[in-house]
Amino acid sequence: MKCPACRTVFSGPVPQCPTCKLSLLRLDAKFGAVPRHTRYLSDRSGRLPLREIKKLRALLRIFEKKFPQSLFSVFVTNGVPSGSISEYAFWLANRTGFSSIEAVAGDNFDLLLGIDVEAGMAALIIGYGLENYLTEDDLQAALAVAENAFRAGDVSRGIRECVECVMNRMREIARASEAHKRVGDLVAAGANNR
Repeated sequence: MKCPACRTVFSGPVPQCPTCKLSLLRLDAKFGAVPRHTRYLSDRSGRLPLREIKKLRALLRIFEKKFPQSLFSVFVTNGVPSGSISEYAFWLANRTGFSSIEAVAGDNFDLLLGIDVEAGMAALIIGYGLENYLTEDDLQAALAVAENAFRAGDVSRGIRECVECVMNRMREIARASEAHKRVGDLVAAGANNR
């Protein structure tokens, strides 16, 4: 895990960052009441056309069908109240119920893309359960793919590119895991035939 404020890397959930002492309670005080949101995509900025929202929600449903253990949500805002999009997305991921199931700690395989259109910044947060599969480099790569679209103000294209990048990476991880399992099964079968 990486602290959304000071970027210190540490393992597992802790009550506060060991370096800067950031905690969810401090973020609660900073951001106040949890904003209204929907399951797949929340556009609090009002900048996404309804047609694009429908297309993006369809893409996010496809993601969930391909990876039923994970829910990919997107939260678009027009400015973060007194903080960075990284802190805000981390707070939202831990305080909102985007998913219909209560998945916490190592059982949380959800993803949240937070976008501050006013600042032109985005953050991608994953549940602790995904940290064993998606690396910080994977998350940064997904954000980098979408960066030009976000900077150009094409939020819809940026979201699509980020989601597709993560989807492709998770597909690669699943294939590698399956291939590794098949090799293990063959080795075990060979050992049993001796």
